[in-house]
Amino acid sequence: MKKILIVGLVLLSIFIIYLANMDKEVYYLALGDSSKVSFDSYGKKVNGYSYYVQKHLKNKGVLEKYVYEYSKSDMRITDLIRDIKVNKKFKDITIKNALIKADLVTLSVNAEDVFSMLKGDDIIYSDIYDYIDDLTLDLEKLFKLMREYCKEDIIFVGYYNPYKYIKNSDIEDIIDYMNKRYKEISLENNIKYVDISDISEVYLPNNESIYLNGAGYRFIGNKVISASDKILFDT
Repeated sequence: MKKILIVGLVLLSIFIIYLANMDKEVYYLALGDSSKVSFDSYGKKVNGYSYYVQKHLKNKGVLEKYVYEYSKSDMRITDLIRDIKVNKKFKDITIKNALIKADLVTLSVNAEDVFSMLKGDDIIYSDIYDYIDDLTLDLEKLFKLMREYCKEDIIFVGYYNPYKYIKNSDIEDIIDYMNKRYKEISLENNIKYVDISDISEVYLPNNESIYLNGAGYRFIGNKVISASDKILFDT
């Protein structure tokens, strides 16, 4: 009887350890633009910010799976809404299934739609605040759709000013307004917002490009890692 009890306690301990380790595994889904591979200020392929997030999880020994195939360059909010509604499939997994399985989702989307309206000296101010408000409504639809399938942690990455060299306060105001509106809607949907508006000109070496250099994507990756560690591991 004593032996049976000891064996039972050993098996129970093994099962508890297994459950603890299983709970620590992270299924990571990266959505939107600047995912595993992005383009730098000179059009060269470099690692996107989610590459650094998955590398961090892998180094911690907790990465179960890294799914980035539903991301693409220049992805818009409406593109992602459509992909989820039609349940886009890659190989043997659908995007809805990936959202359901995900322990962590990161999202960055629609930056270029706004950036395209802020081109150098030909800045278009007409109705841009109304346009951002419309995008915010679309973003809210996207968040609610994602929340139908993903009940775990979602991180939304904000925006930087790609035209810092212009030193134009109007552009800064527009970017600030967009970040403010998107942060509000993120919090309302229990989504963690990561502010990257403090990106410096060091990461934007080419005035003819809105893209960051490789170090800039690493900078964003580190910010996302800091946020994800807090919500995944309470660190």
